[in-house]
Amino acid sequence: MVFVALMFAASSARAQEPDTLFRLTLASAVIAHSMDLAETMHCRGALKCTEANPWLARFSSPSGFAIAKMSIATASLWATAKLRETHRNWALAANLAQTVGFAAIAMHNAKVSR
Repeated sequence: MVFVALMFAASSARAQEPDTLFRLTLASAVIAHSMDLAETMHCRGALKCTEANPWLARFSSPSGFAIAKMSIATASLWATAKLRETHRNWALAANLAQTVGFAAIAMHNAKVSR
């Protein structure tokens, strides 16, 4: 979870004071992305589901899939950290949307893989 530390550093390096709410939403988005990765890999490993994202579906190896998935996650979370500098409320909304969306996908994949 090196990128988690980088995201926290990036979000607080330019801030005058800590933004606890932004950090909480960022952490929740990281957790949701991680849940999605874990459940998708479990589901794909059990041969009970396939990846819906065509860009990610082409990765057959678990390591390649994980690197690609978390690269996308890192880029989107970095973008919200940059957005926070000028539009804090939109950055909070983006983090919350990622949290809700990816947590819902993870829960769906968990149900499918049982």
